[in-house]
Amino acid sequence: MITLNELLKTNVFESCKVVSGANNLDKAISSVSVLETPDFSKYIIEDSLIITTMYPIKEDYDLFVKLLKTLKEKNSSGLVIKIKRYIEEVPNEIVNIANSINFPIITIDYDANLSILFNSIIGELQSREFAKNNFSSLYFDILSDISKQPSTKTLIKSIDKISDLDMCILNTKSNHKYASSDLILEYFDRYQNSQNTLITHGNDIIYFTDIVYDDTLIYKMAMMSHNDKRYVLYNYAEIYKMIAIFIYQKKQENLLKQNQFLMSFISTITSNYNSNQELIEASRFYNWDLKFPLSLFVFTYNCPQEDTSIINSYINSSIQSFFDISYSQFKMIYMKDYLLFILNTTESMTIADNIWELYNIITHKYPNIKLKVAYSNPIEQSQDIPKIFAILSETIHNATQKMIDLNVFNENHVRLISLLKTVNYDKLKDFTLPILDKLIKYEKNNNLPLINTLYKYIQCRFSIKDTSDALYIHSNSLKYRLSIIKKLGYDIDNCRNHFFDLYLALYVYINLLPNS
Repeated sequence: MITLNELLKTNVFESCKVVSGANNLDKAISSVSVLETPDFSKYIIEDSLIITTMYPIKEDYDLFVKLLKTLKEKNSSGLVIKIKRYIEEVPNEIVNIANSINFPIITIDYDANLSILFNSIIGELQSREFAKNNFSSLYFDILSDISKQPSTKTLIKSIDKISDLDMCILNTKSNHKYASSDLILEYFDRYQNSQNTLITHGNDIIYFTDIVYDDTLIYKMAMMSHNDKRYVLYNYAEIYKMIAIFIYQKKQENLLKQNQFLMSFISTITSNYNSNQELIEASRFYNWDLKFPLSLFVFTYNCPQEDTSIINSYINSSIQSFFDISYSQFKMIYMKDYLLFILNTTESMTIADNIWELYNIITHKYPNIKLKVAYSNPIEQSQDIPKIFAILSETIHNATQKMIDLNVFNENHVRLISLLKTVNYDKLKDFTLPILDKLIKYEKNNNLPLINTLYKYIQCRFSIKDTSDALYIHSNSLKYRLSIIKKLGYDIDNCRNHFFDLYLALYVYINLLPNS
């Protein structure tokens, strides 16, 4: 801010005369207003300098006295009067009253344009604002902080160093929103879809803008100040838009480095990190609070290219919700064919149940993507990660090629398939075909998928509802199929049977003997 005394020493006024309150010129000016209305009490802003021609008052002595009292109550910095227009001089009685309350009155007698004078004073206020904040140093500090931690959250924290300014910013990709105050957050939620760039709400003025980079909307931003200090918005709006773009670029750069690290993490980890502790220390650079045991989740699906980022983001947020895990406790990497998640895991996590529930929700929301999911057991040692990832990725690839009729499978399923593949093929057929012979013949003659129905029924622990949901058929259709299976001699109601041989035969037939 600038004091009245400092302002009088600038070249803002061609000439001026202090007619009262000469001992009270060190009061700071926070804003400036032009007053040309008789109902002035409604429009006088606290701590402001008032400029007027006295048109609304002229020779009205009582109204002049009322104006002085109002200015004193509003803690105004002073009153600048352009004389020789509507009044020739300030009456002595008014000067005496002003001196008695130690209130500054300054007169100018040249033909000043009040709009130009107003803008000149605003310019001085802006200059002092920049000087007070030492913006060069502030800008350096902000960039330094953002280089270390490029995020909109860091950007919002920098607003604390600038008085009379609040900001809210929304990341349009992650939908994360940060605000420097509850009030700007409230204004953002209320007005963000408005067509107006500037919105006035009471004594506050809010500036809204979209931040676009490479033809893509990356952030939505709102900045707020008091209406009489809108110049603060003009000072910082473009600067903060530029800093936001810098954050986006820095995050893209860091994402590339993180992906390179994660690729090394799952492929050549034993050559780079000889122990869990070495890996944990390396992960801290990427803001990853890595802890063992870990689990790997591998997703693959088909969809139009423009939908990929939306689906990836949905899976990302769903994993965080399902496993009640923070962003610092897992990492995601998108490869050409796979979406890989690496999670810190705990004993309390019910991974199998959550993965199936997650699968059902994703496929319900995006029914046409043909999702496949593979997940590991908890991994205790870093050197095991590349081997387990190779097993999962190879098997999920085979699943997408319809070589394996599984949509969700665990590392144990993969190992069982690998084990069974080492068994003599003819012996597998000799074990499987006699058990399923009646089902196979009925299927071929009637084109009714009894084998997969029975397989899912056992998988779903003999639940009609869960099985019909898994097969996407009506429960009555499922009951009809089960009745045929019973008639063919499969005693699926006998709880004394453990169904291990039947389930294993179904598993082998579906996954290892697809052409039998």
